[in-house]
Amino acid sequence: MNTLESGNISEQIKALFADKNEEIEIINTADLKIMHCMGCNNCWLKTPGVCAIKDDYEIIIKKLVTAENLWVVADTKFSFIDYRGKRVLDRVVPMLNMYIEFRDGWERHQLRYHPLNFGVIYKGNGNRELLEEWSMRVARNMAGHSLGIISLDKDEACENAAVPSAKCVAPTSAEHVIIINGSPRIKKNSNTNKIIQAFAEGLEKAGITHKLYSLSNHAEWDEARKAFMTSDNIIIALPLFVECLPSLLLEFLSTLPTERKQPAKLSFILHGGFDEGHQLRLGEKFLQSLPAQLGCTCGGVLVKGGSFLLRNRENSYIKKMTDKMLASYSAMGLSFARNGNFMTSEAKKFTGPEKNPKIGVLLFDLIFKRIVKKNFERMAQEWGCTEPLNSKPY
Repeated sequence: MNTLESGNISEQIKALFADKNEEIEIINTADLKIMHCMGCNNCWLKTPGVCAIKDDYEIIIKKLVTAENLWVVADTKFSFIDYRGKRVLDRVVPMLNMYIEFRDGWERHQLRYHPLNFGVIYKGNGNRELLEEWSMRVARNMAGHSLGIISLDKDEACENAAVPSAKCVAPTSAEHVIIINGSPRIKKNSNTNKIIQAFAEGLEKAGITHKLYSLSNHAEWDEARKAFMTSDNIIIALPLFVECLPSLLLEFLSTLPTERKQPAKLSFILHGGFDEGHQLRLGEKFLQSLPAQLGCTCGGVLVKGGSFLLRNRENSYIKKMTDKMLASYSAMGLSFARNGNFMTSEAKKFTGPEKNPKIGVLLFDLIFKRIVKKNFERMAQEWGCTEPLNSKPY
């Protein structure tokens, strides 16, 4: 998938594989209408395997179900692939189904079709270490192996560019905080929004006010940009999307002015559906590099998994399960108000277990897998699903 905006580089791409006996097809996504994933979960719980967004991405999905290797060709921004490259990856979610299993010790969604190998071909100032780890994580998500990363630029300085590190700030007090919800999911269904509300309760207990902007509503982008450039204390809250940031948030960040007139501290709240802390570490690493590239100092990254069920809090059983989680975010809001950042021992402990213990994996396979599967099927029925959750529509 060639996501570069302009320039016909088909021959250059084919030359990279000239010595391999493989059938190669290049899809130029600049010719297609492809929207950001909305995180609606319809492709898992309502219309299994079929995306709710009716655009040209279905052309790609139909090809992926028969492909062995997937390469994404992308430009770079913030030393990572740009939002156009990330956008096509965020939309591969229908290739997985809702059911959960452990693969190679990692908690994962089951494949809907077959393993898919993954690699990155990039232009510009990309960080090799970051891109290599991302490629490995995406491939592991798809039960395949990483095909590696290839730079289209001959300049070795670009190919091995280092991610700048932001200056970490000492604890500071604040009276007002700007919070940006970086989730593409609409506000009323957003787990991120529920987390922000709980976190803000802690801020308010300490007498700190906040203003919230939701990027899922494009009408708020201009005001969010202005607030970002003029505020001195900013928090971006976001879900993990295909091992890193949602493409919608990457697009917003790429539209910010290159220079800011007022210094600011930029902090992050990063959450994910799976419980394991290590699932979020690449996203955390990337976020730690962002403040310096946006002219800010770093206030740290608050990391926690296990947020999937927050969306279904209308269910009384799930509400009881998630009340404790939201209360812990309120406590971290109070901690942030007291300390001024997420670089405290409290914030480090907040993540919880880095990996599921062996006994947890064993119990899941023996007992909980059936319970979780039954709960997903109940949720799907409530959503009006009429097909098996692991069906293969293509």
